[in-house]
Amino acid sequence: MRTEIPTFQKLLQNFFLQRLIQHRKVSGETINSYRDTFRIYLNYLSEVYSIEPMSIEIVHLNLEYLQGFCRYLEEKRNNKAVTINNRLSAIKSFLHYVSEMEPEYSEIIKKALMIPFQKHEEPVMGFITKDEFNAMLNVCDTSTFLGSRDKLMLLILYNSGARISEILALKCSDLKDIDIPGRTSLRILGKGRKERLVPLWKTTSRYLKKYIITNDLKDNDSLFYNKNGDKLTRSGARFRISKIVEQAAISMPSLGEKNITPHSFRHSTAMNLLQSGVDISTIAIWLGHSSIETTHKYMVADMENKRKAMEKVGSFGNASYKYKPSADLLSFLNSL
Repeated sequence: MRTEIPTFQKLLQNFFLQRLIQHRKVSGETINSYRDTFRIYLNYLSEVYSIEPMSIEIVHLNLEYLQGFCRYLEEKRNNKAVTINNRLSAIKSFLHYVSEMEPEYSEIIKKALMIPFQKHEEPVMGFITKDEFNAMLNVCDTSTFLGSRDKLMLLILYNSGARISEILALKCSDLKDIDIPGRTSLRILGKGRKERLVPLWKTTSRYLKKYIITNDLKDNDSLFYNKNGDKLTRSGARFRISKIVEQAAISMPSLGEKNITPHSFRHSTAMNLLQSGVDISTIAIWLGHSSIETTHKYMVADMENKRKAMEKVGSFGNASYKYKPSADLLSFLNSL
Protein backbone atom coordinates (compact mmCIF):
# COMPACT_ATOMS: atom_id res chain seq x y z
CA MET A 1 0.00 0.00 0.00
CA ARG A 2 1.37 3.40 -1.01
CA THR A 3 2.36 5.63 1.92
CA GLU A 4 2.84 8.97 0.17
CA ILE A 5 1.50 10.89 -2.81
CA PRO A 6 4.09 11.93 -5.42
CA THR A 7 4.97 15.63 -5.38
CA PHE A 8 4.36 17.97 -8.28
CA GLN A 9 8.08 17.88 -9.00
CA LYS A 10 8.11 14.07 -9.19
CA LEU A 11 4.98 13.96 -11.35
CA LEU A 12 6.43 16.50 -13.76
CA GLN A 13 9.65 14.53 -14.10
CA ASN A 14 7.73 11.31 -14.73
CA PHE A 15 5.51 13.09 -17.25
CA PHE A 16 8.55 14.03 -19.34
CA LEU A 17 10.62 10.88 -18.86
CA GLN A 18 7.94 8.20 -18.88
CA ARG A 19 4.90 9.59 -20.72
CA LEU A 20 6.48 11.83 -23.37
CA ILE A 21 9.90 10.29 -24.00
CA GLN A 22 9.54 6.61 -23.14
CA HIS A 23 5.91 5.84 -24.04
CA ARG A 24 4.94 8.38 -26.69
CA LYS A 25 8.47 8.87 -28.08
CA VAL A 26 7.69 12.47 -29.00
CA SER A 27 10.15 14.55 -31.00
CA GLY A 28 12.88 16.70 -29.49
CA GLU A 29 11.01 19.78 -30.70
CA THR A 30 7.93 18.77 -28.71
CA ILE A 31 10.03 18.13 -25.60
CA ASN A 32 11.64 21.56 -25.96
CA SER A 33 8.27 23.25 -26.39
CA TYR A 34 6.77 21.54 -23.31
CA ARG A 35 9.91 22.24 -21.29
CA ASP A 36 9.80 25.94 -22.17
CA THR A 37 6.13 26.08 -21.20
CA PHE A 38 6.81 24.81 -17.70
CA ARG A 39 9.84 27.05 -17.33
CA ILE A 40 7.64 30.04 -18.08
CA TYR A 41 4.91 28.73 -15.77
CA LEU A 42 7.37 28.33 -12.88
CA ASN A 43 8.61 31.84 -13.49
CA TYR A 44 5.01 33.10 -13.51
CA LEU A 45 4.28 31.49 -10.12
CA SER A 46 7.47 32.94 -8.68
CA GLU A 47 7.01 36.43 -10.13
CA VAL A 48 3.28 36.84 -9.46
CA TYR A 49 2.69 34.71 -6.36
CA SER A 50 6.20 34.36 -4.87
CA ILE A 51 5.87 30.57 -5.05
CA GLU A 52 9.25 28.96 -5.57
CA PRO A 53 9.62 25.79 -7.69
CA MET A 54 10.16 23.42 -4.76
CA SER A 55 6.98 24.69 -3.08
CA ILE A 56 4.66 24.15 -6.05
CA GLU A 57 1.77 21.75 -5.61
CA ILE A 58 -0.88 20.47 -8.03
CA VAL A 59 -3.32 22.99 -6.59
CA HIS A 60 -1.15 25.70 -8.15
CA LEU A 61 -2.40 24.54 -11.55
CA ASN A 62 -6.06 25.07 -10.80
CA LEU A 63 -8.45 27.11 -12.94
CA GLU A 64 -7.66 30.42 -11.23
CA TYR A 65 -3.91 30.06 -11.67
CA LEU A 66 -4.24 29.01 -15.33
CA GLN A 67 -6.53 31.93 -16.13
CA GLY A 68 -3.95 34.23 -14.59
CA PHE A 69 -1.21 32.52 -16.59
CA CYS A 70 -3.05 33.20 -19.86
CA ARG A 71 -3.34 36.89 -18.93
CA TYR A 72 0.35 36.89 -17.97
CA LEU A 73 1.33 35.49 -21.37
CA GLU A 74 -0.79 38.04 -23.20
CA GLU A 75 0.01 41.15 -21.14
CA LYS A 76 3.54 40.56 -19.86
CA ARG A 77 5.01 38.49 -22.69
CA ASN A 78 2.89 39.91 -25.54
CA ASN A 79 2.06 36.42 -26.78
CA LYS A 80 -0.54 35.90 -29.50
CA ALA A 81 -3.47 33.51 -29.17
CA VAL A 82 -1.67 30.71 -31.04
CA THR A 83 1.27 30.77 -28.61
CA ILE A 84 -1.01 30.99 -25.57
CA ASN A 85 -2.99 27.99 -26.82
CA ASN A 86 0.20 25.98 -27.36
CA ARG A 87 1.31 26.71 -23.77
CA LEU A 88 -2.11 25.83 -22.45
CA SER A 89 -2.17 22.60 -24.45
CA ALA A 90 1.13 21.47 -22.89
CA ILE A 91 -0.17 22.09 -19.37
CA LYS A 92 -3.47 20.34 -20.12
CA SER A 93 -1.54 17.33 -21.38
CA PHE A 94 0.30 17.20 -18.06
CA LEU A 95 -2.95 17.52 -16.12
CA HIS A 96 -4.49 14.61 -18.05
CA TYR A 97 -1.44 12.56 -17.08
CA VAL A 98 -1.78 13.52 -13.41
CA SER A 99 -5.49 12.65 -13.39
CA GLU A 100 -4.63 9.16 -14.67
CA MET A 101 -1.82 8.59 -12.21
CA GLU A 102 -3.28 10.33 -9.16
CA PRO A 103 -7.12 10.27 -9.21
CA GLU A 104 -7.30 12.17 -5.89
CA TYR A 105 -6.51 15.34 -7.86
CA SER A 106 -9.34 14.74 -10.33
CA GLU A 107 -11.67 17.44 -8.95
CA ILE A 108 -9.01 20.16 -9.19
CA ILE A 109 -7.95 18.98 -12.63
CA LYS A 110 -11.50 18.67 -13.96
CA LYS A 111 -12.11 22.37 -13.27
CA ALA A 112 -8.68 23.40 -14.60
CA LEU A 113 -9.32 21.60 -17.90
CA MET A 114 -12.45 23.71 -18.38
CA ILE A 115 -10.37 26.74 -19.33
CA PRO A 116 -11.03 27.31 -23.06
CA PHE A 117 -8.49 27.87 -25.78
CA GLN A 118 -8.44 31.37 -27.20
CA LYS A 119 -10.11 32.01 -30.53
CA HIS A 120 -7.91 33.09 -33.39
CA GLU A 121 -8.14 33.33 -37.14
CA GLU A 122 -6.33 30.54 -38.92
CA PRO A 123 -4.19 32.09 -41.67
CA VAL A 124 -4.72 30.68 -45.13
CA MET A 125 -1.90 28.22 -45.70
CA GLY A 126 0.67 29.60 -48.12
CA PHE A 127 2.65 27.46 -50.50
CA ILE A 128 5.39 27.81 -53.08
CA THR A 129 4.40 27.65 -56.74
CA LYS A 130 6.52 25.76 -59.25
CA ASP A 131 7.67 29.02 -60.86
CA GLU A 132 8.70 30.37 -57.46
CA PHE A 133 10.53 27.15 -56.67
CA ASN A 134 12.44 27.28 -59.97
CA ALA A 135 13.40 30.89 -59.25
CA MET A 136 14.86 29.75 -55.92
CA LEU A 137 16.82 26.95 -57.61
CA ASN A 138 18.20 29.38 -60.17
CA VAL A 139 19.94 31.56 -57.57
CA CYS A 140 21.86 28.58 -56.12
CA ASP A 141 25.43 28.78 -57.46
CA THR A 142 26.26 25.09 -57.90
CA SER A 143 29.92 25.89 -58.63
CA THR A 144 30.30 26.47 -54.86
CA PHE A 145 29.83 24.04 -51.97
CA LEU A 146 27.14 26.15 -50.29
CA GLY A 147 25.24 26.68 -53.53
CA SER A 148 25.26 22.99 -54.48
CA ARG A 149 24.24 21.98 -50.95
CA ASP A 150 21.45 24.56 -50.84
CA LYS A 151 20.06 23.36 -54.16
CA LEU A 152 19.96 19.79 -52.88
CA MET A 153 18.21 20.95 -49.70
CA LEU A 154 15.55 22.76 -51.76
CA LEU A 155 15.06 19.78 -54.09
CA ILE A 156 14.59 17.30 -51.26
CA LEU A 157 12.34 19.63 -49.25
CA TYR A 158 10.04 20.35 -52.19
CA ASN A 159 10.10 16.75 -53.45
CA SER A 160 9.68 14.86 -50.17
CA GLY A 161 7.59 17.18 -48.01
CA ALA A 162 9.72 16.09 -45.06
CA ARG A 163 10.16 18.22 -41.96
CA ILE A 164 13.42 20.19 -41.84
CA SER A 165 14.52 18.18 -38.78
CA GLU A 166 13.98 14.97 -40.78
CA ILE A 167 15.95 16.34 -43.74
CA LEU A 168 18.93 17.40 -41.63
CA ALA A 169 19.06 13.97 -39.97
CA LEU A 170 19.46 12.18 -43.33
CA LYS A 171 22.56 10.09 -43.97
CA CYS A 172 23.71 8.53 -47.23
CA SER A 173 22.64 5.15 -45.86
CA ASP A 174 19.05 6.45 -45.86
CA LEU A 175 19.02 6.48 -49.68
CA LYS A 176 17.48 3.49 -51.44
CA ASP A 177 18.26 2.54 -55.07
CA ILE A 178 20.33 5.67 -55.65
CA ASP A 179 21.73 4.15 -58.86
CA ILE A 180 18.26 3.71 -60.38
CA PRO A 181 16.68 7.12 -61.14
CA GLY A 182 12.93 6.77 -60.98
CA ARG A 183 13.13 4.21 -58.19
CA THR A 184 15.23 6.15 -55.68
CA SER A 185 13.61 6.78 -52.30
CA LEU A 186 14.46 8.28 -48.92
CA ARG A 187 14.11 6.44 -45.63
CA ILE A 188 12.84 9.09 -43.23
CA LEU A 189 12.68 8.72 -39.48
CA GLY A 190 9.68 10.80 -38.39
CA LYS A 191 7.82 11.65 -35.21
CA GLY A 192 7.54 8.83 -32.72
CA ARG A 193 10.55 7.26 -34.50
CA LYS A 194 8.25 5.98 -37.23
CA GLU A 195 9.94 5.18 -40.52
CA ARG A 196 8.53 5.91 -43.96
CA LEU A 197 9.84 5.73 -47.52
CA VAL A 198 9.36 8.69 -49.85
CA PRO A 199 10.05 8.45 -53.62
CA LEU A 200 12.28 10.99 -55.34
CA TRP A 201 11.97 12.59 -58.76
CA LYS A 202 14.49 11.45 -61.35
CA THR A 203 16.00 14.94 -61.41
CA THR A 204 16.43 14.94 -57.62
CA SER A 205 17.91 11.44 -57.72
CA ARG A 206 20.48 12.33 -60.40
CA TYR A 207 21.49 15.53 -58.65
CA LEU A 208 21.76 13.71 -55.32
CA LYS A 209 24.06 11.04 -56.76
CA LYS A 210 26.32 13.69 -58.32
CA TYR A 211 26.40 15.59 -55.01
CA ILE A 212 27.47 12.47 -53.10
CA ILE A 213 30.24 11.65 -55.60
CA THR A 214 31.53 15.23 -55.74
CA ASN A 215 31.73 15.50 -51.94
CA ASP A 216 33.05 11.92 -51.51
CA LEU A 217 30.35 11.07 -48.97
CA LYS A 218 30.23 7.62 -47.38
CA ASP A 219 27.25 5.61 -46.11
CA ASN A 220 27.47 6.91 -42.54
CA ASP A 221 28.00 10.55 -43.56
CA SER A 222 25.28 13.16 -43.18
CA LEU A 223 24.00 14.78 -46.36
CA PHE A 224 24.07 18.33 -45.06
CA TYR A 225 27.09 20.07 -43.56
CA ASN A 226 27.91 23.73 -43.02
CA LYS A 227 31.03 25.44 -44.36
CA ASN A 228 32.96 24.48 -41.20
CA GLY A 229 32.28 20.78 -41.70
CA ASP A 230 29.74 20.53 -38.89
CA LYS A 231 26.20 19.23 -39.35
CA LEU A 232 23.85 21.89 -40.67
CA THR A 233 21.46 23.11 -37.97
CA ARG A 234 17.81 24.13 -38.25
CA SER A 235 18.71 27.78 -37.70
CA GLY A 236 21.40 27.50 -40.37
CA ALA A 237 18.90 26.01 -42.83
CA ARG A 238 16.34 28.74 -42.08
CA PHE A 239 19.02 31.41 -42.63
CA ARG A 240 20.08 29.97 -45.98
CA ILE A 241 16.48 29.66 -47.20
CA SER A 242 15.80 33.28 -46.20
CA LYS A 243 18.83 34.43 -48.21
CA ILE A 244 17.74 32.37 -51.22
CA VAL A 245 14.21 33.78 -51.09
CA GLU A 246 15.59 37.31 -50.81
CA GLN A 247 17.71 36.83 -53.95
CA ALA A 248 15.02 34.99 -55.90
CA ALA A 249 12.43 37.68 -55.12
CA ILE A 250 14.31 40.05 -57.46
CA SER A 251 13.16 38.02 -60.47
CA MET A 252 10.05 36.57 -58.80
CA PRO A 253 8.45 39.41 -56.74
CA SER A 254 5.65 37.16 -55.40
CA LEU A 255 8.23 35.48 -53.15
CA GLY A 256 8.78 38.78 -51.37
CA GLU A 257 5.10 38.83 -50.38
CA LYS A 258 5.27 35.43 -48.66
CA ASN A 259 6.75 34.26 -45.38
CA ILE A 260 8.77 31.33 -46.69
CA THR A 261 10.10 28.95 -44.03
CA PRO A 262 11.38 25.36 -44.26
CA HIS A 263 7.84 24.21 -43.37
CA SER A 264 6.45 26.05 -46.41
CA PHE A 265 7.99 23.34 -48.60
CA ARG A 266 6.05 20.67 -46.68
CA HIS A 267 2.82 22.55 -47.33
CA SER A 268 3.77 22.90 -50.98
CA THR A 269 4.42 19.18 -51.44
CA ALA A 270 1.04 18.36 -49.91
CA MET A 271 -0.76 20.88 -52.12
CA ASN A 272 1.03 19.63 -55.25
CA LEU A 273 0.02 16.06 -54.45
CA LEU A 274 -3.57 17.06 -53.69
CA GLN A 275 -3.95 19.10 -56.88
CA SER A 276 -2.46 16.22 -58.89
CA GLY A 277 -5.29 13.99 -57.73
CA VAL A 278 -3.47 11.98 -55.06
CA ASP A 279 -5.93 10.82 -52.40
CA ILE A 280 -5.70 12.25 -48.91
CA SER A 281 -4.84 8.95 -47.21
CA THR A 282 -1.78 8.54 -49.46
CA ILE A 283 -0.72 12.12 -48.69
CA ALA A 284 -1.04 11.38 -44.97
CA ILE A 285 1.31 8.40 -45.32
CA TRP A 286 3.68 10.44 -47.53
CA LEU A 287 3.96 13.22 -44.93
CA GLY A 288 4.09 10.88 -41.95
CA HIS A 289 0.90 12.17 -40.33
CA SER A 290 -0.34 10.00 -37.48
CA SER A 291 -3.92 11.11 -38.17
CA ILE A 292 -5.67 11.83 -41.46
CA GLU A 293 -7.34 14.79 -39.70
CA THR A 294 -3.96 16.55 -39.79
CA THR A 295 -3.82 16.14 -43.56
CA HIS A 296 -7.38 17.45 -43.98
CA LYS A 297 -6.14 21.02 -43.48
CA TYR A 298 -4.58 20.89 -46.95
CA MET A 299 -7.99 20.19 -48.46
CA VAL A 300 -9.35 23.20 -46.57
CA ALA A 301 -6.45 25.36 -47.78
CA ASP A 302 -6.96 24.20 -51.36
CA MET A 303 -10.66 25.07 -51.19
CA GLU A 304 -9.84 28.51 -49.79
CA ASN A 305 -7.41 29.16 -52.65
CA LYS A 306 -10.08 28.13 -55.16
CA ARG A 307 -12.59 30.42 -53.45
CA LYS A 308 -10.20 33.37 -53.76
CA ALA A 309 -9.62 32.58 -57.42
CA MET A 310 -13.40 32.52 -57.97
CA GLU A 311 -13.73 35.93 -56.30
CA LYS A 312 -11.15 37.37 -58.68
CA VAL A 313 -13.14 36.11 -61.65
CA GLY A 314 -16.30 37.70 -60.29
CA SER A 315 -19.91 36.56 -60.25
CA PHE A 316 -22.48 36.24 -63.01
CA GLY A 317 -26.26 36.34 -63.22
CA ASN A 318 -29.00 38.18 -61.42
CA ALA A 319 -28.60 37.98 -57.67
CA SER A 320 -31.89 39.70 -56.76
CA TYR A 321 -34.07 37.93 -54.23
CA LYS A 322 -37.67 38.97 -53.63
CA TYR A 323 -38.89 36.61 -50.91
CA LYS A 324 -39.40 38.21 -47.48
CA PRO A 325 -40.06 36.20 -44.33
CA SER A 326 -43.14 36.93 -42.29
CA ALA A 327 -42.96 38.95 -39.10
CA ASP A 328 -43.65 35.77 -37.12
CA LEU A 329 -40.64 34.01 -38.64
CA LEU A 330 -38.41 37.00 -37.85
CA SER A 331 -39.60 36.91 -34.26
CA PHE A 332 -38.79 33.23 -34.11
CA LEU A 333 -35.25 33.76 -35.45
CA ASN A 334 -34.67 36.65 -33.06
CA SER A 335 -35.68 34.44 -30.16
CA LEU A 336 -33.01 31.83 -30.93
